[in-house]
Amino acid sequence: MARGSTTRKIWWALWLFWSLVIVQQIVLDARFGAPVQWLILQVVPLLVFVPWVLRDNLHSLIWLSFVLLGYFVLAVQTAFARPGDGVALAGVFLQVILFLVAALYIRFRGRELRRQQTPEVMEK
Repeated sequence: MARGSTTRKIWWALWLFWSLVIVQQIVLDARFGAPVQWLILQVVPLLVFVPWVLRDNLHSLIWLSFVLLGYFVLAVQTAFARPGDGVALAGVFLQVILFLVAALYIRFRGRELRRQQTPEVMEK
């Protein structure tokens, strides 16, 4: 089903911030010489949801939001452990933004999908 202009913009913002969170996770650990296996473990939970989000499955976005909460806790711990580290602070910021964008997309896209499925019910 086609997206409206608002949900299309939120969709692109979702992918932008999701990509930035992944890059931030890699940069955060790669700066200190983390092994590749650790970097893969950091990124795989974020990438697991890609196929379902591409299919516009809103439930997968809800689960991604739950996974992001774990990343957020780690980002806050890292930000407090390394005060003044811009990459750690950027992680907190990016994860909050991604969570909010995902929530907005779920809200607006859910309304669109309901409206497209049952237009006569929505008019009453």
